[in-house]
Amino acid sequence: MTAPPLATYTFLPWVQGGVGRSIAALDEPGVALTARVKLPVSVHVDGAGDVPASVQLYGPGDVTGLDPAQIVRRDPPPGTTRFESGYMPGIQFARADLPWLFTPAAPGTAKTRLRPWLVLVTIRRQPGVTLGSNPGGPLPVLQLAAPADPAAELPDLSQSWAWAHGQIAGLGAGARPTDILMSDPGRACSRLVCPRHLEPDTAYLACLVPAFLAGVKAGLGDPVTADDEARLDPAWTATPAPGLQLPVYHAWEFSTGPAGSFETLVRRLHPSPLDPATAHPPKLDLTAAGSGLPAGGVIELQSALRVPGPDAPPPWTDAQRVPFQTALEKTLSAAPPDVLAPPVYGQMQAGASALPVAGGQPGWLRELNLDPRLRIAAAAGTRVVQERQEQLMARAWEQAGAVNDVNALLRRSQVARELGNVVLDRHLQPLSPAGLLAMTQPAHAQIQLATETVDAELRTSRVPEAVVSGAMRRLASPQGLLARRAGPAAQINLLTAVDDAAMKPPPAPPSGMVVLPPVAAFASAAAPVADVDTRPALSADALRAQLLERLAPDTTVLARAEARVAAPAGTWTRPDPLAPVATEPHFDEAMYDGLQRIAPWLFLPGVQDVEADGVALLETTPRVIEAYMAGLNHELSRELLWREYPASLSGTAFRQFWDVSGQPGSREALADIPPLADWAVAPLGNHLRGGTGQLVLLVRGELLRRYPTTTIYAARALAGGALDPATRLAPMFRGALAPDIVFVGFALSEEMALGIDPAGPGWYFVFEEYPGEPRFGFDEVATPGVPKTPDALAWAHVPVTPSGHVDVSKPLAAAANLQALWGRNAANHASLSFQQPFRVALHASRLIKRSAT
Repeated sequence: MTAPPLATYTFLPWVQGGVGRSIAALDEPGVALTARVKLPVSVHVDGAGDVPASVQLYGPGDVTGLDPAQIVRRDPPPGTTRFESGYMPGIQFARADLPWLFTPAAPGTAKTRLRPWLVLVTIRRQPGVTLGSNPGGPLPVLQLAAPADPAAELPDLSQSWAWAHGQIAGLGAGARPTDILMSDPGRACSRLVCPRHLEPDTAYLACLVPAFLAGVKAGLGDPVTADDEARLDPAWTATPAPGLQLPVYHAWEFSTGPAGSFETLVRRLHPSPLDPATAHPPKLDLTAAGSGLPAGGVIELQSALRVPGPDAPPPWTDAQRVPFQTALEKTLSAAPPDVLAPPVYGQMQAGASALPVAGGQPGWLRELNLDPRLRIAAAAGTRVVQERQEQLMARAWEQAGAVNDVNALLRRSQVARELGNVVLDRHLQPLSPAGLLAMTQPAHAQIQLATETVDAELRTSRVPEAVVSGAMRRLASPQGLLARRAGPAAQINLLTAVDDAAMKPPPAPPSGMVVLPPVAAFASAAAPVADVDTRPALSADALRAQLLERLAPDTTVLARAEARVAAPAGTWTRPDPLAPVATEPHFDEAMYDGLQRIAPWLFLPGVQDVEADGVALLETTPRVIEAYMAGLNHELSRELLWREYPASLSGTAFRQFWDVSGQPGSREALADIPPLADWAVAPLGNHLRGGTGQLVLLVRGELLRRYPTTTIYAARALAGGALDPATRLAPMFRGALAPDIVFVGFALSEEMALGIDPAGPGWYFVFEEYPGEPRFGFDEVATPGVPKTPDALAWAHVPVTPSGHVDVSKPLAAAANLQALWGRNAANHASLSFQQPFRVALHASRLIKRSAT
């Protein structure tokens, strides 16, 4: 089916504006035209009235270059190596009238046809085809010399009108194109299409060249004579001779890919459900397990991906299971210290010294290590780490580099904190309020109190700034000159004295006395002479307490460390926030491929049975995936311990089983498993992101390899068989197996997809072509029957010239409604060849093979 278009386009057969609309000569076959057009005008002159004159318009012979800013898009983009051969190359311009701007004619044939002054040609890269500079001319030159045959490479210029069109985006009902072109020209553009049916696996050179001979001469640097301007000859004839030279306004290269378009490949997709009877892992024979273990019978292994369905592996009977697990638990728990015992997978991550007793926690640790099927999955994880240990450790040490730098800073901060506390206790705590203020005066502007800095609080109080100055500190200190002369009685609180003095007028000196005590003298000098200072008082003791609190190294050093280290918030809430941190390496890549390589029968047995271009639905087995991830992390912790890596051995370095690159969300939100230390009470199989119900769509074929941007999603089916776009469900993850298998996971259960629980029509799985800019072409493979809609048109229905170009003079092999549009104007050809995004939807019921029961 065809996907609904994301935008509405209106195509115009030509666009002419300005004085060009006054050209009278019609672009009709057999009508003699000139390359230079003169239009009669009249000029009003005061005193003489209207004076007849003529205006000569620019024509194709006047163009020697093209502004690169006018080219807004090239399809395919330059350098493309796998362009679909069913599409036609095109070039888009910013101006809606550019292809006809220098055409010296008016539209003919009922105002529907107008040849452009330049055309887009697509030439196969071959001997004899060269594009090089032209020292004697303004433009590069395309030359088609022997053995290249221009007749086999160039289109018929008499049909150039059919492949130049204008475009308006979002033309509303009742709106006229002329109104949009005048009021909102940004919504309009123009395009040239090269109507050539490209060959697969071929290199091409796309060139923008003149359509008329006068333009060719101007581009080559040859003189354009009056004789050239007196007629409008095409740039080449119907049978151009070898050695043809054409000036090139713009050029780029591309090549096509193998045969088959997106639509061709997606149509090949078909249901290929795996058979539950054959797609299952091998059996595990425990009849002779060794190491003193009793016979445990033969049980069936489980794989990370399995065929959905009600059929589960045969249960492990209690008669065989209980004795075997009892003996295995004794082997794991009661081994002497000097005996090498089997590993207890996940023990370090769980923080357990031994297996928990029956019914104890964490229950998943007991379940993982006493079930040999899960131990095999965990052992596969250890094998993957052992194979990659050198690469993994190299990356771990790279990650530790930054942490080591942080730890060095934290250790220096610890030293600074301890030394600061010594200074605080010995030198700042014993000081009086005045002494502390004087000591810290240089930093008052930076020390923030509850609402303002110390400096600001002092300025708004009655205490003069001079009281806490360095000079005052030296004079009023216990060892200062004044204190030694005045004796111990003079050592009073200077701040209090100044503050009290400011509240009352200065006392008059006693009769006959002219010398005041030193402190009182300074206090009196600081107080007003006659007025009482009404500014707020200063609590010296409260200010001292605040200063000591702000200067405490426990606060200042920690704040400095926080400002310099970008660390998780929990780092600063530890018992000692400045203690060195233990690093945990993280590896975000998907680990499913390791399981597939080490033990493919544990990943998906029977994958080779999927047919080419087949699609099937699978289901995850969370217990197996979680056991494998536990084995990965267990073995990495052992490796970190052996390499003396500065890490917490209980960390979970591997948390990603599937590939989530390109998915929206944080690393934490997209992690397939939480840290193993957080698994806690839930049994194994309940920790995987998305829960226990995960369907995986398997696709085998060329489609996703050649078109990796294919949009895949699930949508609920409606009662009538259509799909509901409002229920569009994006994938959770993605995976791939070389060379041509892709897995796409969805948060859907088998019952939901089939419409069993809840009851309903179920779900579709949709493959949709990525919607992009408009493209033009025809299908590579024709569907049976006569095409009745443009979407059904294929190259087999379109007449083509010997050079591979569409021939609009011959009829389509299509229904009458399409034939009525063919050959009329460029807008019709754009509509008929416009390629809408294609999609295919497959219902889940066709992708799952249910058992006969």
